[in-house]
Amino acid sequence: MQTRQQVFCEIKDHIMLIRVDNPETKNGLDWDGIEQLARSYEELQNNPDVRVGIITGNEQYFYTGGRVDPNAPGEKDKYTDALTHFLKASGAVTKPMIAAVNGDCMKAGMGVLALCDFAVARKGVVFNFPEVRMGGVPMMVLVDIVDAMPRKRALEALLTSWDLSAEEALQMGLVNRVVAKEEFWPTVYRFADAMLATQPWLIDMTKQAYEDMVHLKTREERIAHADKMLRGDVLHNMATHETTYNV
Repeated sequence: MQTRQQVFCEIKDHIMLIRVDNPETKNGLDWDGIEQLARSYEELQNNPDVRVGIITGNEQYFYTGGRVDPNAPGEKDKYTDALTHFLKASGAVTKPMIAAVNGDCMKAGMGVLALCDFAVARKGVVFNFPEVRMGGVPMMVLVDIVDAMPRKRALEALLTSWDLSAEEALQMGLVNRVVAKEEFWPTVYRFADAMLATQPWLIDMTKQAYEDMVHLKTREERIAHADKMLRGDVLHNMATHETTYNV
């Protein structure tokens, strides 16, 4: 049986553009499409020529999550396996990821958005968690949403399924910029170009420092961790790479 392509990838100038384009299901993916998405993330992380990733959809929908028929033989296991594969693959990416939200974002698309380092939204797009209203539980989306949204706003959005405007998403920190259509892709690539202009080791270590410290409860723990990093890899890398830090 021939595989139907639902996720498309392009590498140019050290940037990998991952595009979800499955208009028949409003940019939802079946288990095979989710596998395609997982493999795209693995390629992004493992390809030494790629330094930045951008994930996007089409102008109607960014990504609207999985599509599964739980009554079809073997479908539940294939879908669950594919989803677990994607969560592991996306969580393993250390390179900068940009969400280019050019269409409505909902269901698992919210989790993809939350996991990205940066996000640009086109004015007029809508963000939504429709799972409860549709008879589902968004437990997979919560894997990354719990770190991205304040508790009360998250529960409001999850339990009511009310729409969030792009401006509301900006206020909550889910996106970095909300821009008009004509400014959309130039703004996305402004973020990408900033990452390409920065030495990869600086990006890696700064991201790691943030991820480590955000989970430390006290200032004293953060000081100890910063001290360990400074005495270890940071000063070593500054000595072995060209920098302008002391200029």
